[in-house]
Amino acid sequence: MALIEVDHVTKQYVKVAKIGVVKKKRTLFTAVDDISFAIEAGEKVGIVGLNGSGKSTLIKMMLGILRADDGTLATFSGDPTKYRQRNAQRIGIVFGQRSQLRWDLPVYDTFLLNKEIYRISKEDFLARVEHLTSLLDAKDFLQQPVRTLSLGQRMKAEVMASLLHDPELIILDEPTIGLDVVTKNKIVKLLQQVEGKTLLYTSHDLEDVEKICSRILILDHGKLLTDISAQALAKIATPSQIEFSLVDSANLPAALADVGVQTLPNGNFRVAGLSSKEVQDFMRRLIATTELASVTIANKRLEYVISSGLTTGGGQ
Repeated sequence: MALIEVDHVTKQYVKVAKIGVVKKKRTLFTAVDDISFAIEAGEKVGIVGLNGSGKSTLIKMMLGILRADDGTLATFSGDPTKYRQRNAQRIGIVFGQRSQLRWDLPVYDTFLLNKEIYRISKEDFLARVEHLTSLLDAKDFLQQPVRTLSLGQRMKAEVMASLLHDPELIILDEPTIGLDVVTKNKIVKLLQQVEGKTLLYTSHDLEDVEKICSRILILDHGKLLTDISAQALAKIATPSQIEFSLVDSANLPAALADVGVQTLPNGNFRVAGLSSKEVQDFMRRLIATTELASVTIANKRLEYVISSGLTTGGGQ
């Protein structure tokens, strides 16, 4: 039997907006719209979508924090709202925007508190702390109060706290928002090494998810757009855009005109819709013929995949 089963689940909220001084307008908003899927034990599954797509609402229903308005949802073969406390012993959770650490205590003291809550033996506790500390390079701040930590240090501590009790199900909800590249890579590398556990990773960053997960669910406005393997998703070519500025903005070579360079209101230039090979070719020409002040290459893969109209079930 699947570890998590979601069967035609719907969740709605009432949004209240002020109209004038006294009047209020209430609107019914569907956060999750008739979604169905199952996750087997040991799978690493990414749940991705733009802001407001329903990712966090779906996770909260799996945890029993929210109850579905329609459909059924089972975690560990039971109703998560009914068995929320029992399930908590088997789940490790990281919310990127919410902390489980004690603000005024040193990080290690929170770990000790979790040791007692989850009844972790002394030997297992010390071994896991040592292992996670080494992987995340966390030794220098374990004795610091949480309130003094940088965002990157705090997220490392959050991940460590969620894994100390050796949970069967690991859920990370937008854990890398705002992190520097070095910290993000360390967390991603740790999650890549997790074996024998079920892992759910929500994000709007496809690149991170593809590095960790073998299966990806893409949500759009509360609906499950597609359930696709990471391997199949990687084969979908997505166009890139390049935005650049020149030391002399009036000196754009005529040789670049054939690729449709646009002039932006801020004086920068942009060229869009390039394949990977075209990006390489354009950059070679750009560097050879101009004096660059700055350049940015962007690839909005998630937006492109959503707009391409993939359908549920088409790509596993």
